[in-house]
Amino acid sequence: MMETAIDLMARGFAAMVSGLVLVLAVVLTLAFGYALLSDPSRLTDAWVWVRSLPLLVQLLMWALLLPWMAALWVWSLPWPLWLRITSVVAIVGFVDFILFPVKR
Repeated sequence: MMETAIDLMARGFAAMVSGLVLVLAVVLTLAFGYALLSDPSRLTDAWVWVRSLPLLVQLLMWALLLPWMAALWVWSLPWPLWLRITSVVAIVGFVDFILFPVKR
């Protein structure tokens, strides 16, 4: 019986953390999308700001925010606009899809 209670608590904790990560991912994606739609130069400014940080902080940001950092990097590339938009939407959309909890 004790093992079952511990299992239930562990699953509840895992579901809570999963939900918080999903909410954070969606908020970051919405903020990225808002910046993209309202003033795309904000994304370029964000990329320049991140690149101006000390290397250790940049590495930490890449580790914690990999999909959004990759999307910022793609946005800074000299690719055609349609390719940058498609790539950014694919990157952040895929992450939000993967993080969406599925009942198993």
